[in-house]
Amino acid sequence: MKTNGWVAASQRVYRWLLHLYPQIYRATYEAEMFHVFTDQCREAHKQGGRLSILSLWLRTLVDVTTSLVREHLSDPRARLGLLEAAPNEPLPWKGVLLVLIPGLIFFVSQVEQVTSDNDWFFLVFHRGAYFLILPVLLVWLLTRHFPVWGLIPLGLLYETLWNYSQRFDLGSLPFIGHFFFEDTVVVFGTEMGIYTLKYLLGAFTSVVLSGALIWYHIRRGQIPRRAWKWLGLFGLLIILEIAGEMYLYADWWTEQGMREYFLQIPIWDLYQSLPFLLLVFTGLFFARKHGGLTFLIILGYLLPTILFGRYGRYGSAEEPIPFYVVSLAVLVYRFMVALVAPVWLVRAASIPGRQRAAAIPVAIAILCHMSLNFIGSLAWAGAIGYPATLFELVMNSWGQLIIAAGLGLAVTLYLPRERDQVTTAPPALVAAAE
Repeated sequence: MKTNGWVAASQRVYRWLLHLYPQIYRATYEAEMFHVFTDQCREAHKQGGRLSILSLWLRTLVDVTTSLVREHLSDPRARLGLLEAAPNEPLPWKGVLLVLIPGLIFFVSQVEQVTSDNDWFFLVFHRGAYFLILPVLLVWLLTRHFPVWGLIPLGLLYETLWNYSQRFDLGSLPFIGHFFFEDTVVVFGTEMGIYTLKYLLGAFTSVVLSGALIWYHIRRGQIPRRAWKWLGLFGLLIILEIAGEMYLYADWWTEQGMREYFLQIPIWDLYQSLPFLLLVFTGLFFARKHGGLTFLIILGYLLPTILFGRYGRYGSAEEPIPFYVVSLAVLVYRFMVALVAPVWLVRAASIPGRQRAAAIPVAIAILCHMSLNFIGSLAWAGAIGYPATLFELVMNSWGQLIIAAGLGLAVTLYLPRERDQVTTAPPALVAAAE
């Protein structure tokens, strides 16, 4: 029997859609589903022609979409990639595509920003996390399993919320907001500015929560030996940053009205650095399920990093750095963090491979960031006639060294070497925990 062109085209499309179902499901139902759909197409064309076939397709697409999601979530084999990854095996490509969605959005918006006058990047920067986390929460609610592709949106949401906290008005807090309407407040007999108090509360919260998480993971024996070295380095770099900046701005202590800003230095440095440490130890809760792929949370945190802010127009005297230099550094950073690192990480099939995937692309990205800071500092110093010292140049990039130490800690926690599997803690902490 001769087949109508519309029916034949519908058959080809539907057969392709059937390939999206799990393999076990296809082996059982594919032939029957294809024959039923073919009969429906012929009947629809016989009764109403093209319009009836289009109407059939609307119903079919709804049915196929819902059944695809249901079958992939219910089939243990099909869930690999959609919800979880097999230990020490590459993530299936369907999972890779889901993991890449946030990075693709940020990378495309970044390319658009450096090639046009559109502000897509900042729209994604401020709003993207809220939309990307919604399907993650929905799948988590329906399946009781946090999907592996939700790790990057989770890290992105964390960074977005913490970034927002810097602009949060304490006066808008319910019940206690009226205490923060003034420019200064008195805390334990000490008068301080409202912004100083906000940073102090943020730093204090990070210290308490990080300490609680470290204590919890010690009790469960989840901190490898090497992690303590990275944690010590992280803390040492913060202390050196505080000392270095207080040395640079020592004159503020004697200047009228500047003493409060001088005292803000350690509070601000802690406020900037400790949230990353808190995220690293929070990730250990996901490491039980997702293993080394938990590092995707860290990539989500780094994804929206702003490397450089432009305040003038390209080509004007206000911009001492060529635009192509900024664009190159920004695109390399975004490409490494958004695309290279996630794909390499989820497709690696061994712990050493995932360690390299977590370290190499991110190290390149951090070097780009530090190089741009260095070039920018030199350019601006030359533009205003200020002789920048090597010490000042180093301090401008010190925050990236702290991030690098935190990344080393994350790799050690999420991807421990075999000989580090036996976890331990400093003797004093073990004794206290017991």
